[in-house]
Amino acid sequence: MNGSGSKNTCNLECFSNSYTVLHAMEEKNNIAETVSASTGALPDSEQNGCNHTEHLLKNDTVDIRFQTVASDNYINPETVSPAAGTSEGDDAAIQLQGLVFLEDAIQYRSIHHRATDHALKLYRWFHSAPIIYSVNVATFLILMLAFFETPSSMSWSSDPRRGYKRVEMPDGFTEGIEVFCLIILLISNIIQCYLTTSRNSQKSFFRQNPWLTGGFIVLLLSFVDVVISLVLGNDVYRYRVRRLFRPYFLAQNTTMLKKTLKAMWNTLPEIASVLTLLSLHLYFFTMFGMLLFPHSHVKNGTATHGDSFNSTEWQEYFRTFDTALISLVVLLTTANNPDVMMPSYSENRFYALYFIIFSLIGTFLVFNLLTAIIYNQFRGYFKSSMQTSYFRRCVALSAAFYSMARINAKKDGPGSTERYVSIDTVKAVTVKANMSPDQRRLILMALTNHFKQNTVNLNYEQFCDLFQNIDAVMLSNWYSQVNVPVWNSQCMVLVQRIVLHRYFNMVGNFVVLLNAILMTVEIAIHYEEAFQGVFSRLNIMNYVFVAYYLCEQVLKILSMGKKYFFNLNCLYDGIISVALIVIELVQLAQYGHSALPPTSSSGISLWDCARIVNILVLLRLLRIIPNFRPMALVTSVMLDIIRSLKSFAGIIIIIYYVFAIIGMMAFEQAITPPAGLPFNSDLTNTTTTPAPDSPVDYACGTYEQLQYWANNFNDFAASLVVLWDVMVVNNWGVFLTAFTQEVSPWSQIYFIAWWLISAVVCINLFVALILDHFIAKWEGNAEESETVRRRTIQSLFRKHLHEPSQHRIIEELNKHPCISCNITET
Repeated sequence: MNGSGSKNTCNLECFSNSYTVLHAMEEKNNIAETVSASTGALPDSEQNGCNHTEHLLKNDTVDIRFQTVASDNYINPETVSPAAGTSEGDDAAIQLQGLVFLEDAIQYRSIHHRATDHALKLYRWFHSAPIIYSVNVATFLILMLAFFETPSSMSWSSDPRRGYKRVEMPDGFTEGIEVFCLIILLISNIIQCYLTTSRNSQKSFFRQNPWLTGGFIVLLLSFVDVVISLVLGNDVYRYRVRRLFRPYFLAQNTTMLKKTLKAMWNTLPEIASVLTLLSLHLYFFTMFGMLLFPHSHVKNGTATHGDSFNSTEWQEYFRTFDTALISLVVLLTTANNPDVMMPSYSENRFYALYFIIFSLIGTFLVFNLLTAIIYNQFRGYFKSSMQTSYFRRCVALSAAFYSMARINAKKDGPGSTERYVSIDTVKAVTVKANMSPDQRRLILMALTNHFKQNTVNLNYEQFCDLFQNIDAVMLSNWYSQVNVPVWNSQCMVLVQRIVLHRYFNMVGNFVVLLNAILMTVEIAIHYEEAFQGVFSRLNIMNYVFVAYYLCEQVLKILSMGKKYFFNLNCLYDGIISVALIVIELVQLAQYGHSALPPTSSSGISLWDCARIVNILVLLRLLRIIPNFRPMALVTSVMLDIIRSLKSFAGIIIIIYYVFAIIGMMAFEQAITPPAGLPFNSDLTNTTTTPAPDSPVDYACGTYEQLQYWANNFNDFAASLVVLWDVMVVNNWGVFLTAFTQEVSPWSQIYFIAWWLISAVVCINLFVALILDHFIAKWEGNAEESETVRRRTIQSLFRKHLHEPSQHRIIEELNKHPCISCNITET
């Protein structure tokens, strides 16, 4: 209580540690009894102090203060410090704690980790850039090993007909690299386990750290599997199941990827309901189709069985239940449309209604319904995840403020109730914090503005506002600070005025567009003519345009001076122009004016010169994009979306990696070309007799006739290409038929599962993310200034998130063993 007796004071210390000394518990009970007598509303002293906090928050006037509590596991900066017993040592320990909490806020991390002096230093070291980079490199190397392990992907082609020899690594080489990377990841997991595990939590280790628990299990399986590989050899032990679990390390060490996976997991029930509806749709039309296209047909009023008349539909697409089902699954993707309906449609036009109704319901209704459900549900779960991240930031900022506020509280004395942080303290912590230079510069500029307004100390609201835009990145203002040269010559002043006028740039864009159009027309019309004739005309045109590009860039450099080199558009244009000039000079020096190459030449060929020049002309055409504002805006938003979709890229990597490994285990060397089959057989030469087993001997549209021999699961890189071909779903029915014939009908489960996960779920998820990010970026683009840009996904959702209440923040802070709440009723 205050000296006047008109105000009641309640000091509630939330000791979560089971080793807290006995006299501290007795003191808390006495305080609770005093408060209960004065207010008449508090429960017994045996209840938790956090319940007292919740009760007192119902009052309108509450002053909230936080301090650090001593325990055997956590630091009390007043007793344990770099220089114990000195004010400087106390301040340094308090600053370290506030610094760590501030870094937690910047990275959206939880504050529930060990807070001893040693643990805080280890925590900062573990989250420093070199350590994070080392863990990421180890994860990257482990994932990349699949390209170099037996069977190696290091060959020019995956087509077995070419007979390229694979470059195999020595025995134990890839295993040695893998063991080294696994040791790094094991050390990382052990440190995380030490820093985040709380002795005071009633939860089991698995419930506290499910990802860490999974990480230890995967590491154990990986070490055991490596030992088996070293003992048996990769030629004998080819399955190597540890490869299936490698993507786990990628997910474990990527926070946003874990959030996205969790949101996907929560969306699975809704996805499963739509897939169930799709299954019923397929079953109904499969059975209906088998009844509609029976083996018996009516011809001239007489029923016949087994007649070849109009039996193609039944024989190829509805012969058995699984054949009919797979035909309709492929039809859902339109990969076999209209092939699947042509036999029956050629007999009776009304048969087309069956296939049209099937596609209308399945392809255009159910699939779009799935997109809508994934967008709506995933957006809700993802937004909830972003809200949780934002809540962690608010909690960490509050912890950082009240930790650093203790420095001023000590100077003001025990009677002070006001809590604030000096600008000097914030500046010192900001300089030491692990953040990007852009973030640090943005905060220091805001602190400078406060200082100019004669503000020496920051209260809680000012402190939180200071770090509100920590996710923003200040765009470089160097370009605006560089001045154009000042010329004394009237002629140069006139040239400078012309070059800097917007019409000069428009003329340059028109010339580039004209160059591209002429090149396109020349190649499109005369592409089949002799190369010398086409190149001669292109050569003359390119000389004219290159001369203009040279003059344009020289004039820009003279007119803009140093400012030219700070403009990205000018630099891009200049680099392309220099490359064009160099290639033209090389061509002129080596071949002269003639399009006919010399009899003997070393170096770049004439055709290579022509192709490089034309490619550079096309690249130079991209300079027109920034000059059209709508196009520039869409392009800018698209690039920002690509930068923000790293989590989706991680999901794609995981599913591709796992399915590629499974495909290699199941289908390695499953399809091999016949012995002696020539490569790239000439199908256009019909005057000669085809060689045995040539593609003309196979049925049209089959795996063999299309010469898909390079699409196989014989190595990791080839498996990725096959998965991509199936995900695109063009001709993916060819793979289903080929592996059914060569392996087993059960192999279709693998390809259908891949199609469902990649093309149905992930592509719809990608569309949902694109829509969400595009809308957020498009709406936020008008609100952002020209000098600030958002850099994280959380910042895109910021305006859709609500501020957490102070009550929730206090409750979360009370869960931390080294933070307690002093609530003073005013």
